[in-house]
Amino acid sequence: MKRTIIIAAALVCYAFSSAQRAETIESFISTSHEPEWYARQVEAWQKKVNADPKDEWAWRNLFRATNYHEMFTTGYGDEESSPSADIIRKMEKTIPDSYALNLCKGRYCLRSDSAAMRGDNIYRAIELMPEEVCAEDVNYLACRLWSIDPENTKVGELFRKAYRMKYYPARIMHYNLNMLRSMEPGALYFANGDVLLGPMKMMQAALGERTDVTVIPLSYLHSPNYLQALFRKLGIKPKTFSAEDYGQYGEDWFKHFEADIILYLIKESRRPTYFSTDILTHAVLDKDSIYNEGLLLKYSTRQYDNFSIAMKNVREVYHLEYLAEPDLVYDS
Repeated sequence: MKRTIIIAAALVCYAFSSAQRAETIESFISTSHEPEWYARQVEAWQKKVNADPKDEWAWRNLFRATNYHEMFTTGYGDEESSPSADIIRKMEKTIPDSYALNLCKGRYCLRSDSAAMRGDNIYRAIELMPEEVCAEDVNYLACRLWSIDPENTKVGELFRKAYRMKYYPARIMHYNLNMLRSMEPGALYFANGDVLLGPMKMMQAALGERTDVTVIPLSYLHSPNYLQALFRKLGIKPKTFSAEDYGQYGEDWFKHFEADIILYLIKESRRPTYFSTDILTHAVLDKDSIYNEGLLLKYSTRQYDNFSIAMKNVREVYHLEYLAEPDLVYDS
Protein backbone atom coordinates (compact mmCIF):
# COMPACT_ATOMS: atom_id res chain seq x y z
CA MET A 1 0.00 0.00 0.00
CA LYS A 2 2.80 2.37 1.00
CA ARG A 3 4.64 1.61 -2.25
CA THR A 4 1.49 2.34 -4.26
CA ILE A 5 1.06 5.72 -2.58
CA ILE A 6 4.69 6.65 -3.26
CA ILE A 7 4.39 5.71 -6.95
CA ALA A 8 1.13 7.64 -7.29
CA ALA A 9 2.67 10.69 -5.65
CA ALA A 10 5.66 10.48 -7.96
CA LEU A 11 3.41 10.32 -11.01
CA VAL A 12 1.45 13.35 -9.83
CA CYS A 13 4.66 15.32 -9.27
CA TYR A 14 5.94 14.32 -12.71
CA ALA A 15 2.68 15.29 -14.41
CA PHE A 16 2.67 18.62 -12.61
CA SER A 17 6.26 19.41 -13.52
CA SER A 18 5.66 18.39 -17.15
CA ALA A 19 2.55 20.52 -17.37
CA GLN A 20 4.46 23.56 -16.19
CA ARG A 21 7.50 23.16 -18.48
CA ALA A 22 7.71 26.07 -20.91
CA GLU A 23 7.89 24.93 -24.53
CA THR A 24 8.38 26.86 -27.75
CA ILE A 25 4.97 27.84 -29.15
CA GLU A 26 4.98 26.83 -32.79
CA SER A 27 2.39 27.57 -35.45
CA PHE A 28 -0.73 25.47 -34.95
CA ILE A 29 -0.44 24.59 -38.64
CA SER A 30 2.71 22.56 -37.94
CA THR A 31 2.05 21.53 -34.32
CA SER A 32 -1.44 21.77 -32.86
CA HIS A 33 -2.48 21.28 -29.23
CA GLU A 34 -5.65 21.31 -27.17
CA PRO A 35 -6.69 24.64 -25.56
CA GLU A 36 -5.73 23.27 -22.13
CA TRP A 37 -2.13 22.82 -23.28
CA TYR A 38 -1.94 26.46 -24.35
CA ALA A 39 -3.44 27.51 -21.02
CA ARG A 40 -0.69 25.66 -19.17
CA GLN A 41 1.90 27.25 -21.43
CA VAL A 42 0.52 30.70 -20.60
CA GLU A 43 1.22 29.96 -16.93
CA ALA A 44 4.67 28.55 -17.64
CA TRP A 45 5.80 31.45 -19.83
CA GLN A 46 4.28 34.01 -17.45
CA LYS A 47 6.63 32.65 -14.80
CA LYS A 48 9.54 33.16 -17.20
CA VAL A 49 8.47 36.75 -17.84
CA ASN A 50 8.05 37.41 -14.12
CA ALA A 51 11.57 36.08 -13.48
CA ASP A 52 13.07 38.27 -16.24
CA PRO A 53 10.79 41.03 -17.59
CA LYS A 54 13.31 41.83 -20.34
CA ASP A 55 13.35 38.29 -21.77
CA GLU A 56 12.02 38.81 -25.29
CA TRP A 57 11.84 35.09 -26.06
CA ALA A 58 9.63 34.57 -23.01
CA TRP A 59 7.37 37.42 -24.08
CA ARG A 60 7.17 36.05 -27.61
CA ASN A 61 6.01 32.66 -26.35
CA LEU A 62 3.70 34.11 -23.72
CA PHE A 63 1.94 36.09 -26.41
CA ARG A 64 1.69 33.13 -28.80
CA ALA A 65 0.31 30.84 -26.08
CA THR A 66 -2.21 33.49 -25.01
CA ASN A 67 -3.22 34.21 -28.57
CA TYR A 68 -3.76 30.57 -29.49
CA HIS A 69 -5.67 29.82 -26.31
CA GLU A 70 -7.94 32.75 -27.05
CA MET A 71 -8.34 31.64 -30.67
CA PHE A 72 -9.33 28.09 -29.74
CA THR A 73 -11.72 29.02 -26.93
CA THR A 74 -13.50 32.36 -27.23
CA GLY A 75 -12.21 33.53 -30.59
CA TYR A 76 -10.47 36.86 -30.98
CA GLY A 77 -13.44 38.94 -29.86
CA ASP A 78 -12.83 42.63 -29.31
CA GLU A 79 -9.28 43.39 -30.33
CA GLU A 80 -9.15 46.29 -27.88
CA SER A 81 -10.08 44.28 -24.80
CA SER A 82 -8.81 40.72 -24.83
CA PRO A 83 -6.03 38.65 -23.26
CA SER A 84 -3.95 39.06 -26.41
CA ALA A 85 -4.42 42.82 -26.37
CA ASP A 86 -3.43 42.92 -22.70
CA ILE A 87 -0.15 41.12 -23.46
CA ILE A 88 0.63 43.57 -26.26
CA ARG A 89 0.04 46.53 -23.94
CA LYS A 90 2.26 45.00 -21.26
CA MET A 91 4.98 44.43 -23.82
CA GLU A 92 4.73 48.06 -24.93
CA LYS A 93 5.47 49.14 -21.36
CA THR A 94 8.12 46.55 -20.51
CA ILE A 95 10.05 46.01 -23.77
CA PRO A 96 9.12 49.00 -25.96
CA ASP A 97 10.37 49.08 -29.55
CA SER A 98 11.78 45.56 -29.21
CA TYR A 99 12.02 42.82 -31.81
CA ALA A 100 9.55 40.64 -29.89
CA LEU A 101 6.98 43.41 -29.58
CA ASN A 102 7.11 44.30 -33.27
CA LEU A 103 6.97 40.64 -34.24
CA CYS A 104 3.89 40.02 -32.09
CA LYS A 105 2.17 43.15 -33.36
CA GLY A 106 2.49 41.68 -36.81
CA ARG A 107 0.30 38.80 -35.70
CA TYR A 108 -2.14 40.81 -33.62
CA CYS A 109 -2.41 44.59 -33.60
CA LEU A 110 -4.94 46.87 -31.94
CA ARG A 111 -7.30 48.68 -34.26
CA SER A 112 -6.32 51.91 -32.54
CA ASP A 113 -2.67 51.35 -33.57
CA SER A 114 -2.67 52.81 -37.09
CA ALA A 115 1.06 52.23 -37.61
CA ALA A 116 0.73 48.54 -36.80
CA MET A 117 -2.36 48.29 -38.98
CA ARG A 118 -0.23 49.58 -41.90
CA GLY A 119 2.39 46.96 -41.19
CA ASP A 120 5.08 49.38 -40.01
CA ASN A 121 6.06 46.99 -37.23
CA ILE A 122 7.04 44.36 -39.81
CA TYR A 123 9.81 46.61 -41.12
CA ARG A 124 10.94 47.36 -37.58
CA ALA A 125 10.95 43.68 -36.56
CA ILE A 126 13.12 42.86 -39.57
CA GLU A 127 15.46 45.71 -38.67
CA LEU A 128 15.74 44.50 -35.05
CA MET A 129 15.86 40.78 -35.83
CA PRO A 130 18.63 39.12 -33.76
CA GLU A 131 21.17 36.64 -35.12
CA GLU A 132 19.65 33.83 -33.06
CA VAL A 133 16.11 33.72 -34.32
CA CYS A 134 13.36 31.13 -34.72
CA ALA A 135 13.00 29.77 -38.29
CA GLU A 136 9.21 30.05 -38.08
CA ASP A 137 9.47 33.74 -37.27
CA VAL A 138 11.81 34.35 -40.20
CA ASN A 139 9.35 32.64 -42.53
CA TYR A 140 6.49 34.64 -41.02
CA LEU A 141 8.28 37.97 -41.54
CA ALA A 142 9.14 36.98 -45.11
CA CYS A 143 5.49 36.23 -45.86
CA ARG A 144 4.19 39.41 -44.18
CA LEU A 145 6.67 41.61 -46.02
CA TRP A 146 5.78 39.82 -49.25
CA SER A 147 2.13 40.77 -48.71
CA ILE A 148 2.64 44.47 -47.90
CA ASP A 149 5.77 45.28 -49.92
CA PRO A 150 6.33 42.49 -52.47
CA GLU A 151 9.00 44.38 -54.42
CA ASN A 152 11.20 44.84 -51.35
CA THR A 153 14.56 43.06 -51.80
CA LYS A 154 14.41 41.82 -48.22
CA VAL A 155 11.58 39.47 -49.18
CA GLY A 156 14.05 37.31 -51.06
CA GLU A 157 16.69 37.68 -48.33
CA LEU A 158 14.29 36.44 -45.66
CA PHE A 159 13.08 33.49 -47.73
CA ARG A 160 16.69 32.52 -48.39
CA LYS A 161 17.40 32.67 -44.67
CA ALA A 162 14.35 30.54 -43.87
CA TYR A 163 15.47 28.05 -46.52
CA ARG A 164 18.93 27.76 -44.99
CA MET A 165 17.32 27.21 -41.58
CA LYS A 166 15.34 24.27 -43.06
CA TYR A 167 11.99 25.54 -41.85
CA TYR A 168 9.95 23.15 -44.03
CA PRO A 169 10.55 19.37 -43.99
CA ALA A 170 12.41 18.02 -47.03
CA ARG A 171 9.35 16.05 -48.22
CA ILE A 172 7.38 19.30 -48.55
CA MET A 173 10.22 20.95 -50.44
CA HIS A 174 10.40 17.99 -52.86
CA TYR A 175 6.63 18.08 -53.33
CA ASN A 176 6.73 21.79 -54.19
CA LEU A 177 9.67 21.30 -56.52
CA ASN A 178 7.65 18.73 -58.44
CA MET A 179 4.78 21.20 -58.77
CA LEU A 180 7.07 23.98 -59.95
CA ARG A 181 8.73 21.84 -62.58
CA SER A 182 5.42 20.66 -64.03
CA MET A 183 4.21 24.17 -64.91
CA GLU A 184 4.54 25.79 -68.34
CA PRO A 185 6.97 28.72 -68.74
CA GLY A 186 5.78 32.04 -67.30
CA ALA A 187 2.89 30.44 -65.46
CA LEU A 188 0.69 31.90 -62.73
CA TYR A 189 0.09 29.70 -59.71
CA PHE A 190 -2.67 30.41 -57.17
CA ALA A 191 -2.95 28.76 -53.76
CA ASN A 192 -4.86 29.54 -50.58
CA GLY A 193 -2.40 31.40 -48.37
CA ASP A 194 1.33 31.80 -47.95
CA VAL A 195 1.69 28.56 -45.96
CA LEU A 196 1.31 26.60 -49.21
CA LEU A 197 3.50 28.96 -51.22
CA GLY A 198 6.35 29.59 -48.78
CA PRO A 199 8.35 26.54 -49.99
CA MET A 200 8.07 27.68 -53.61
CA LYS A 201 9.20 31.20 -52.76
CA MET A 202 12.15 29.74 -50.82
CA MET A 203 13.29 27.63 -53.78
CA GLN A 204 12.91 30.53 -56.16
CA ALA A 205 14.87 32.85 -53.86
CA ALA A 206 17.52 30.40 -52.64
CA LEU A 207 17.98 28.12 -55.65
CA GLY A 208 16.77 30.25 -58.56
CA GLU A 209 14.33 27.45 -59.34
CA ARG A 210 11.61 28.40 -61.88
CA THR A 211 11.67 32.11 -61.14
CA ASP A 212 9.53 32.57 -64.26
CA VAL A 213 6.53 31.26 -62.29
CA THR A 214 4.51 33.88 -60.41
CA VAL A 215 3.15 32.38 -57.20
CA ILE A 216 0.09 34.17 -55.82
CA PRO A 217 -1.53 33.61 -52.40
CA LEU A 218 -5.28 34.19 -52.64
CA SER A 219 -5.33 36.05 -49.32
CA TYR A 220 -2.84 38.61 -50.67
CA LEU A 221 -5.34 39.68 -53.32
CA HIS A 222 -6.98 41.70 -50.54
CA SER A 223 -3.81 43.78 -50.12
CA PRO A 224 -3.85 46.88 -52.39
CA ASN A 225 -0.06 47.13 -52.28
CA TYR A 226 0.40 43.53 -53.30
CA LEU A 227 -2.21 43.72 -56.06
CA GLN A 228 -0.73 46.86 -57.62
CA ALA A 229 2.75 45.32 -57.53
CA LEU A 230 1.33 42.21 -59.19
CA PHE A 231 -0.15 44.31 -62.00
CA ARG A 232 3.27 45.89 -62.56
CA LYS A 233 5.05 42.54 -62.50
CA LEU A 234 2.68 41.07 -65.07
CA GLY A 235 2.68 44.24 -67.18
CA ILE A 236 -1.10 44.61 -67.21
CA LYS A 237 -3.45 47.54 -66.70
CA PRO A 238 -4.28 48.15 -63.02
CA LYS A 239 -7.88 47.67 -61.95
CA THR A 240 -9.61 48.47 -58.68
CA PHE A 241 -11.56 45.73 -56.92
CA SER A 242 -13.67 46.74 -53.93
CA ALA A 243 -14.90 44.27 -51.33
CA GLU A 244 -17.94 46.51 -50.83
CA ASP A 245 -19.22 45.48 -54.26
CA TYR A 246 -19.68 41.86 -53.16
CA GLY A 247 -22.05 42.29 -50.24
CA GLN A 248 -24.84 40.42 -52.02
CA TYR A 249 -22.90 37.16 -51.65
CA GLY A 250 -23.02 37.22 -47.86
CA GLU A 251 -20.37 35.18 -46.06
CA ASP A 252 -19.02 33.87 -49.38
CA TRP A 253 -18.26 37.35 -50.73
CA PHE A 254 -14.49 36.74 -50.72
CA LYS A 255 -14.85 33.69 -52.97
CA HIS A 256 -16.43 35.83 -55.68
CA PHE A 257 -14.07 38.74 -55.02
CA GLU A 258 -10.98 36.56 -55.42
CA ALA A 259 -12.41 34.73 -58.44
CA ASP A 260 -12.96 38.00 -60.31
CA ILE A 261 -9.37 39.08 -59.67
CA ILE A 262 -8.07 35.67 -60.75
CA LEU A 263 -10.01 35.79 -64.01
CA TYR A 264 -8.86 39.36 -64.68
CA LEU A 265 -5.23 38.37 -64.18
CA ILE A 266 -5.62 35.35 -66.47
CA LYS A 267 -7.31 37.34 -69.21
CA GLU A 268 -4.96 40.32 -69.14
CA SER A 269 -1.68 38.47 -68.67
CA ARG A 270 -2.52 35.63 -71.09
CA ARG A 271 -0.32 33.33 -69.08
CA PRO A 272 -0.86 29.62 -68.42
CA THR A 273 -2.53 29.33 -65.03
CA TYR A 274 -2.44 26.66 -62.35
CA PHE A 275 -4.18 26.19 -59.01
CA SER A 276 -3.65 24.18 -55.86
CA THR A 277 -6.01 21.22 -55.73
CA ASP A 278 -8.33 22.85 -53.17
CA ILE A 279 -9.02 25.98 -55.22
CA LEU A 280 -12.72 25.26 -55.71
CA THR A 281 -13.34 25.52 -51.98
CA HIS A 282 -11.82 29.00 -51.91
CA ALA A 283 -12.98 30.69 -55.13
CA VAL A 284 -16.06 30.52 -57.34
CA LEU A 285 -14.64 29.31 -60.65
CA ASP A 286 -16.11 27.36 -63.55
CA LYS A 287 -15.39 23.70 -62.81
CA ASP A 288 -15.55 22.86 -66.52
CA SER A 289 -12.52 25.09 -67.10
CA ILE A 290 -10.30 23.36 -64.54
CA TYR A 291 -8.31 20.22 -65.39
CA ASN A 292 -6.25 17.94 -63.16
CA GLU A 293 -2.67 17.43 -64.36
CA GLY A 294 -1.41 15.41 -61.42
CA LEU A 295 -0.34 17.57 -58.49
CA LEU A 296 -1.92 20.71 -59.92
CA LEU A 297 -5.08 21.95 -61.53
CA LYS A 298 -4.81 23.92 -64.79
CA TYR A 299 -7.21 26.54 -66.10
CA SER A 300 -8.32 26.20 -69.71
CA THR A 301 -11.39 27.41 -71.59
CA ARG A 302 -10.81 24.69 -74.20
CA GLN A 303 -10.96 20.96 -73.64
CA TYR A 304 -7.73 18.98 -73.91
CA ASP A 305 -6.27 15.61 -72.95
CA ASN A 306 -5.16 16.40 -69.41
CA PHE A 307 -4.78 12.70 -68.56
CA SER A 308 -1.85 12.26 -70.93
CA ILE A 309 -0.14 15.31 -69.40
CA ALA A 310 -0.70 13.96 -65.90
CA MET A 311 0.86 10.64 -66.92
CA LYS A 312 3.81 12.43 -68.53
CA ASN A 313 4.35 14.37 -65.31
CA VAL A 314 4.40 11.15 -63.29
CA ARG A 315 6.74 9.37 -65.72
CA GLU A 316 9.09 12.18 -66.75
CA VAL A 317 8.77 15.26 -64.53
CA TYR A 318 8.06 14.27 -60.96
CA HIS A 319 10.88 12.89 -58.83
CA LEU A 320 9.10 10.49 -56.50
CA GLU A 321 12.00 8.68 -54.85
CA TYR A 322 11.65 10.88 -51.75
CA LEU A 323 8.30 9.23 -50.96
CA ALA A 324 10.20 6.13 -49.83
CA GLU A 325 12.88 8.01 -47.94
CA PRO A 326 13.00 9.79 -44.56
CA ASP A 327 13.36 13.56 -44.51
CA LEU A 328 16.52 14.48 -46.40
CA VAL A 329 18.66 17.58 -46.28
CA TYR A 330 17.59 20.13 -48.87
CA ASP A 331 20.66 19.72 -51.06
CA SER A 332 20.51 15.93 -51.24
